[in-house]
Amino acid sequence: MTQASSDLMDAAIDQLFRFDPLVVATTHAAMAQDPEAFMPGALRAYLGLMASEKRDALSGVRAVGGRAPRTDEDRAHAAAIDHWVAGDWHAASRILDARLAEAPTDALALLVGHQLDFFLGEAKNLRDRAARALPHHEGERRGYVLGMAAFGLEECGDYEAARSAGMAALGSDPQDVWAIHAVTHVNEMQGRTEAGVAFLEQRRPAWTRDTMLRIHCTWHRAIFGLEQMDHEGAFAALDAVLTGPDTGDTALSMADAGSLLWRLHLDGVDVGARWSRMADAWAAKDPAPWYVFNDLHALLALVGAGRLDDAGQRVAALEDMVRAPGGNGTNWLATATAGLAVARGLVAFGRGDHAAVVRHIAPVRHQLSIFGGSHAQRDVFQRTLLVSATRAGETALARNLCAERLADRPDSVWSGMQLKALTPLDP
Repeated sequence: MTQASSDLMDAAIDQLFRFDPLVVATTHAAMAQDPEAFMPGALRAYLGLMASEKRDALSGVRAVGGRAPRTDEDRAHAAAIDHWVAGDWHAASRILDARLAEAPTDALALLVGHQLDFFLGEAKNLRDRAARALPHHEGERRGYVLGMAAFGLEECGDYEAARSAGMAALGSDPQDVWAIHAVTHVNEMQGRTEAGVAFLEQRRPAWTRDTMLRIHCTWHRAIFGLEQMDHEGAFAALDAVLTGPDTGDTALSMADAGSLLWRLHLDGVDVGARWSRMADAWAAKDPAPWYVFNDLHALLALVGAGRLDDAGQRVAALEDMVRAPGGNGTNWLATATAGLAVARGLVAFGRGDHAAVVRHIAPVRHQLSIFGGSHAQRDVFQRTLLVSATRAGETALARNLCAERLADRPDSVWSGMQLKALTPLDP
């Protein structure tokens, strides 16, 4: 790789640590500087794969073009990319772990592996991959790795260690949006709604700037509001940011918007024409199964918009994939284990068959991490189960679900209201 291309690669990796959208332009510049070097093309491929959609994955991999892997670094990343695009995301993760064991300062392997852990719902490796890398990094990058470790610690339930690591990361770079995101998750999981709002408001300039996490952090701010039954605030976040004119059509941003709309829907709030716009956006995408986490959020929109026939077709495609002879791969496993059950439950919710929602989702409610995302993101399906249990007259289950939520979040207004609705009035 030429020196100019190498310098641009280093700059792009720093931008990826900071979730700076300029990473795309810098990557292309690195590719142009050295059309034969493999690693700039590998970074472009990873950017497509991390978008979580097949079209972007294939586009990214095409960008590698005729760049042949020549070094051990090249070959490791080439193998990870090949397995990922072929559908074996777990194999790609293992290859990146092996690469880090040999070259613990390979920041690209760390960053990409961290995102893969998130997509796979691998909480322990989300924590441990960063922990293993931490002693090998210094300066500003060490701070970013601390922020990554914070998120893994939070997803493993070690909230105080996560908060400590996240705040240490912010001591290194107050603009570290991933560390802000990690501490926000801690506040969410502990039910520290007021503290969570205050923290995000204090750090608002960092996450409302041009960052790839602007939409997601806005979603978190709205989720805190919903815990306080602030429906107007949720609509403001939706219309200004989550579904605003600059949002775009990425699956990850659409998932945030749809899950916020669904939470409002569960509260009996009329969301107007927003469901139709969201359903149209999902319908414009390739419906072939690729990442069931996205399929489930597409179903939220289709069911919310009342397009139950379209939702049924989406579920049928998942059923066909699971039944296909020789089924394998990461998405097959996630769908067969829990994704398909949740998908069927969402369509049942749209039909008003809440007993069926319980039959489908209750048996897999502790296995939802298999299809990726965070605890906070998957909570939309836990809420759906609780609401359906209440409506189906499954009072014991609904009480137990409320008790679980209140044990984690004692001050949750939403969970308290669900429990109050189950409590008979005194005569």
